[in-house]
Amino acid sequence: MQPKVDDSRKAKRALTLAQDIVRDIEAGAHVAGDRLAREDEMLARYDVARATLREALRFLELQGVIHLQLGRGGGPVVARPQTGDFANSLSLILHFMEADLRGLLELRETIAADVAAYAAQRATTGDLSALADCLKELERNEASSQFEELNRRFHDMLGWASGNPLFGLLTSALHMLTREFSLSLGYSAQERAVQLRFLRRVLEAVRKGDAEGARQAMARLVAGSASYLAQRSPELVSQKVRWGQT
Repeated sequence: MQPKVDDSRKAKRALTLAQDIVRDIEAGAHVAGDRLAREDEMLARYDVARATLREALRFLELQGVIHLQLGRGGGPVVARPQTGDFANSLSLILHFMEADLRGLLELRETIAADVAAYAAQRATTGDLSALADCLKELERNEASSQFEELNRRFHDMLGWASGNPLFGLLTSALHMLTREFSLSLGYSAQERAVQLRFLRRVLEAVRKGDAEGARQAMARLVAGSASYLAQRSPELVSQKVRWGQT
């Protein structure tokens, strides 16, 4: 009879194995779409039990590092973790912290102005062109149901244009976490006009490389937006973040 292995030790071994696999993916310069070794080869390479290997692979799949292809010739295939994977993990943590929408809005308000300032200093020609195209699309859809999504897209693009992927990641994740809240509320025609006016100011400052101008315009935009949401629906702003809403 085999001795019973403590569950915590098994989980730790699976996590350590998952970390080893990630290091090997990096060392092998694997890219998304590459197949990893077959199960029997991985068992021999890492000298672990089949259950431990499968638990490690399931963990990596949940993190977006691989996806497990079923069927003949299937197995682990390298993927690339996406913003949605981060947002999903973050929402689970926030769920148990009893965080609410107000907290997310305050965080967004805190970083958005600096993101715009960095974008003014670091945005590439491609970034500026994409932002300008997005703003034009926003203007064409000022009265349509697509306005909120396009508005978030502009802010996401600005986050990535900051030259700091952490800002891009966090900005996009915050928008994913607040998406259902904002869609259920929406913006009035007057508020949409205000949003567009300040977005034009932000983009103009970013184009000129005016970091302080971009910071001030964005600070006024997000402060006004947060105030609008809080006044229009205070009960919505108090709602808790729940895992699975991303």
